[in-house]
Amino acid sequence: MWILGQGGFFGSAIAHAATRQHVNVFPHARIPWNSPGDRAFALRELAQQFSDVAPEAPATIIWAAGSEGVGRKQLTGCSELDAFEDFVQAISNVENLKGSTVAIVSSAGGVMGGSESPPFDIHTPVHAINQYGQDKIAIEKMGISRLSSDFRVHIARVTNLYGPWYGPRQGLINRLCTAAASREALQIFVPLDTVRDYIYVSDAAQLLLLEITADPSAISLIGSGENNSVGTVISTVSHVARRKVPITLAQLAISPLQPKDLRMHPSWLDRGLHFTPMPLSQGVKLLFDSLVTVPRWNQSTLLT
Repeated sequence: MWILGQGGFFGSAIAHAATRQHVNVFPHARIPWNSPGDRAFALRELAQQFSDVAPEAPATIIWAAGSEGVGRKQLTGCSELDAFEDFVQAISNVENLKGSTVAIVSSAGGVMGGSESPPFDIHTPVHAINQYGQDKIAIEKMGISRLSSDFRVHIARVTNLYGPWYGPRQGLINRLCTAAASREALQIFVPLDTVRDYIYVSDAAQLLLLEITADPSAISLIGSGENNSVGTVISTVSHVARRKVPITLAQLAISPLQPKDLRMHPSWLDRGLHFTPMPLSQGVKLLFDSLVTVPRWNQSTLLT
């Protein structure tokens, strides 16, 4: 298995889940994502190297390299869409890779932020309300149109991830737990009744592998099936931390780009997959405990 983005939050969880299932994960040096010429060259080299180490075994390639977000500025030529096009070109030029499964990790909230009539599922027409979501839709379409004739293409739309991570705090729950541990105030930019599906990152990785195995050429919606409001999440973190989470409500230009109701109906509920998601309270406890018990996550690190 070759995981693009295996050094990131979700990519590293996918790599760990694959290793636990005795799948050989292709190791490689860091890709220079922000240097278009070097990036394209590195992807071509890695595609060839991967085909050399997996010449006969069924291969899986997972694109989990996205690091953009709503309202985030991009450098010219360095968007995820640009990088994905280089990736598509790289693997398309390696004959031995054809027939492999290519799983494209997308954003459920990004591509369905403007969709109607929640809860949303794999049949919901996509409708983005911001550039982030539009790029995700473009990546999905590019993957299907340019790869499906030679590869088995799986589109995996993932809901809101949370869980232990040594890098910058990503997502509401990680930031709330950090605020509770550090006692530093956190600004919230959406109403407290905003609803999301939150899934523990290792659960999402396990579920992704299950979905790919069940149908390599499908669309999947990776989520817990437990839809919670921001207010409920704050209360859960406060209960687990046994302290009030210091928050302030704020309004920024990106606030209208955050849809209020993103209830989801994950595909595993209908596909009979053997999967039981971690309850929110249990996942929050694991995350908070990791923040307050690991010595290297000191005050300065928590606020990164």
